[in-house]
Amino acid sequence: MSGWVLASLAVGVVVMLVFRMLGEPLNWRDTVAPPIVLIAIGVAGVVGFKGLTSADVWWIVGSCAVGLAFGAARGATIRLYAKKGELWQRYRKSSLALFVLGVAVSIGFTVLAVKCGMHDQARPYQLAIGVSFAGEALVLIPRGLASEVPFARDKERRWLPSR
Repeated sequence: MSGWVLASLAVGVVVMLVFRMLGEPLNWRDTVAPPIVLIAIGVAGVVGFKGLTSADVWWIVGSCAVGLAFGAARGATIRLYAKKGELWQRYRKSSLALFVLGVAVSIGFTVLAVKCGMHDQARPYQLAIGVSFAGEALVLIPRGLASEVPFARDKERRWLPSR
């Protein structure tokens, strides 16, 4: 992955963390679309990787399980609340701690896998981040539905035509 793509991804994650620490509306598009897009990009990277071995595949599956578990645990710690008649979310300190711990475990898992002979490039960062956010969404969506507060309306996107 090129340096500018990795830097852009890192900046995007930091911006997202800031918004979630401050509190933001919980809407369907922002909960579902990013994990799907990131996972799709990651899977395309895996499929396009030349020299993928069965050991690499097991490493990818294992790291995805770790990411999914940390995402789900993080989703359980997020504060959901009503604001202006809509559902909002806010990361707690425990949510942020789980995010940081999940990144640390993922890095450790990667270092261990590479030392055992796996290809570092076989598991794209987009896949790891997407699976983690998918785990979060898998917990947030049922919690949001159980709250009986409607999900927030999708934000207006200036680049999209008005309905």
